[in-house]
Amino acid sequence: MASRFWAAGSSGEEEEEESGSGSEEESSDDSDSSSSSSGPANKKDLSRFLAGSSDSDSENDRRVVRSAKDRRFDELNGTCDELRNKMHINDWSAIQTLFDKLNKQLEKALKTADGAPVPRSYVKMLVELDDFLTQTLANRDAKKKMSPTNAKALNTMKQRLRKHNPTYQAQMDAFREHPESSEEEPSDLDSDASDSESDSDSKSGQEEEDDGEGFEKIKSKQEKKKDKLLTMNPQEITYDMVSKKLKEVILSRGKKGVDRREQVEMLQYLSTVAKGPSQQVEVLVHVVSALFDINPSMSTHMAVPLWKRCTGTLLQVLGLLQQHQHVVLDDTFDSGLVERTEEPDASQGDVHVWGSLVAFVERLDDELFKSLQVIDPHTHQYMERMRDEVAFLALAGKAAEYLERRRDTKNQARIALRRVEHFYVKTDDVYGAIRRMAAAQKEQTDAAEKPAEEAEADMEQDPEDAEMEAATAGLGKETVQLPADFQLEESCQNFLFQQCGFIYKHGDERTKARAMLCTIFFKAIHDDFHGARDSLLMSHLQDSVPHMDISTQILYNRAVAQMGLAAFRAGLVVQAHNCLSELYASGRVKELLAQGMSLSRNQDRTPEQEKLERRRQMPFHMHINLELLEAVHLICAMLLEVPSRAAVACGAAEARRRPISKPWERLMSNFEKQTFTGPPENVRDHVMAASRALMGGDWRQAYEHVASLTVWSLLSGKHDPKALMRSKLQECGLQTYLFASGSYYQSLSLEQLCQMFELPEERVHGIVSKMMMDEGLQGSWDQPTRTIVMHSAMPTRLQALATEFADKASMLVDLNERALALRTGGLSAADDEGGEGGQGGRRGDRNGRYGEGGQGGFGGNRRGGRGGLGGLARGLGPGGRGDRGDRDGGRGGRGGNRRPASSAGFRGGFGEHYSIDFQRTGGFGRRERDNPQSMTALGRPSYRRQQLV
Repeated sequence: MASRFWAAGSSGEEEEEESGSGSEEESSDDSDSSSSSSGPANKKDLSRFLAGSSDSDSENDRRVVRSAKDRRFDELNGTCDELRNKMHINDWSAIQTLFDKLNKQLEKALKTADGAPVPRSYVKMLVELDDFLTQTLANRDAKKKMSPTNAKALNTMKQRLRKHNPTYQAQMDAFREHPESSEEEPSDLDSDASDSESDSDSKSGQEEEDDGEGFEKIKSKQEKKKDKLLTMNPQEITYDMVSKKLKEVILSRGKKGVDRREQVEMLQYLSTVAKGPSQQVEVLVHVVSALFDINPSMSTHMAVPLWKRCTGTLLQVLGLLQQHQHVVLDDTFDSGLVERTEEPDASQGDVHVWGSLVAFVERLDDELFKSLQVIDPHTHQYMERMRDEVAFLALAGKAAEYLERRRDTKNQARIALRRVEHFYVKTDDVYGAIRRMAAAQKEQTDAAEKPAEEAEADMEQDPEDAEMEAATAGLGKETVQLPADFQLEESCQNFLFQQCGFIYKHGDERTKARAMLCTIFFKAIHDDFHGARDSLLMSHLQDSVPHMDISTQILYNRAVAQMGLAAFRAGLVVQAHNCLSELYASGRVKELLAQGMSLSRNQDRTPEQEKLERRRQMPFHMHINLELLEAVHLICAMLLEVPSRAAVACGAAEARRRPISKPWERLMSNFEKQTFTGPPENVRDHVMAASRALMGGDWRQAYEHVASLTVWSLLSGKHDPKALMRSKLQECGLQTYLFASGSYYQSLSLEQLCQMFELPEERVHGIVSKMMMDEGLQGSWDQPTRTIVMHSAMPTRLQALATEFADKASMLVDLNERALALRTGGLSAADDEGGEGGQGGRRGDRNGRYGEGGQGGFGGNRRGGRGGLGGLARGLGPGGRGDRGDRDGGRGGRGGNRRPASSAGFRGGFGEHYSIDFQRTGGFGRRERDNPQSMTALGRPSYRRQQLV
């Protein structure tokens, strides 16, 4: 079977031979036409790629090539016809969809047809839609019969047409006056467009701009209107023209495809041609809103030039409000309800203009805060950004003056809190530097201003260059002109307390709480710990702060941290540790102070939670140094824990010892487990090395470790921090030495103690006397010899017998309880005590010096097994060790049988120390950690039971 293509070619050749006349070109054309006009069977056999080719088309069936412009207008007219069909059946859902489609088609058609006016068919469609909407809304019965979806679409179209039609109101009015005029054809539009193109080419100032790829940026009719208004003489512009243009810009806000920066420029120009102070204030307020619209996202900060421009605009508004006090900003005022055709007179009363001054000031403060969060603090840009704080303080001061004139105490309290939150972190030195910087900025802006005569002269010399320079002012060169009467208060403390007092009278609960926390923070950084403590306790914020918002909780944590540092600078170790222990108990200091986020495996954050947490982070200049905070916390814990451990070790304190600082205990436990400890590197290593040296009695080495820290330069105060640490370590070393080694002496000389610890006699006398009063040191002063006479703590015979009786009684009660539990079924077999241990691990030598009992059996949940029998030779053979139980440990093994032995019973349960066996009796019982009222026997009587006398 021959190919279909060859078949088509053969038929063409036969026809060419039959014709036999004409040139080769004509014959080839005829062959092509004959091949394309062959029978239907041949057409079906043609490839679909060749069927639509120009060679296969006949002359009669050639396509008409239309321009893209014609196709756009044809599609627009088709959509208008579809809209009319949907209007006949009252389908508003379809009308809404087709209306959106029609607007998109119009935008494409206007881009294609350069300079073409709005098609008359589109204007006619808007008029018909408007009339049909009015007719439908008037027919209430038909409206009630609509479905919910259709009624919702009707309301939506009502709102859209209300915002959309004012743009084409002039064309619609012209159509209503002359509805019979002929409709513009696309061909007419083409000719108009070509004429406009030829005219634009001949003009020197053409409106189109080439983007480098052959495409042209077309300006729409609205932009041409704006250009026309900008080119008008300002004296010809009326109040009504400014109002209409302002409403037009307001209605276009938020629409897709609208250039926000052009809106700002248009509003800025309207503010210069406004007729009267009230209209100028109204336009400037919308300028501020339009500047905020340029950066609508709350996750990113406003650009610095935009922020400065917005601040300068608000200062201009406040200046106008100060000059014309009859103009009032009111955030509840609806400008749509009041139609003004001319500027109101001041004699008519207050003129209300929409605007929320407090919201604008708070938004600017938030934008300044966010920008400081993301800028690298180690760059020059961060320092330049911090200079803008002076401009905000000037704005907040002017806003407070305006609100004071209007007697708006509620909003004035909000502004006062914003000002307080900028001052509470500043010391006197920092505040003085800010005052000097504000004065320098004010002088610099005054000197940089050009007189009006020089500016006019520049315009006369070269108007194009001057206009270009004004239009393309450097984005980073935007400056804020400070008010002429702006000046910071001389005393930061007086100003802050004055503002806080006003907030306490007129603010809400959250505002009052934050003002109190700012006061506490301010007092703490100014070394007034007792004042900050009294303010915190009297306000009872520690009870209500868990129910407040997260930012207030962060402020509370920061205030407490500064109180801890203030207490440490004052030498109050216990108070400093109490303030900082709550922060370090959770191990999430960064999150509590909003100074970073720690990466923990146990915490899974969602992206939203992480974004919110990053938005709460404090700027770098407001951080509290975490190394300094950790060093202060661990040093305070060391000064409290080391004497406490020594007191427990010597028996001066109760055996049931609770850790004062769990973080310090954990770090010390890990440090003691290390086989080899290198030189200290970070804060923890230095403090742990100092703790080990202090526990050994070497306070000088402990001071060397602590003094080598680099954070002491950050701790400024009335006293030298290193000298303070030296005195505290000397006192702590003296207490530890007396607790650990006091029992080995019969008397201690006061002079020798003063030489050992380099302390004055009065201080040593006070420390020792306090230890005696607290019954931590068993001794008394011998005034003539100036010595400390140590008292023996050995128990009497009666005390030993009483202790043994108490042990046996508690054992009997315990056995009775166990027997009752076994009988009633309350105790399982696994809870019973373990078996008895082996009889002897090893017998020992002749003197029995190394005799040791066997290991006790493993007990149940109540008691471990008894230890094995010790060596029988005389001497110091220790008893066996009972294994542990959950309630109390096993009973100690039996000691040697001839001499009083120091039989070491195993530590019961949570017991702390070994007991001492006196006169063939069992060891002293120790209190359990979980139940201090019960006594657990750690030893038993000697092997040969003898009658106790």
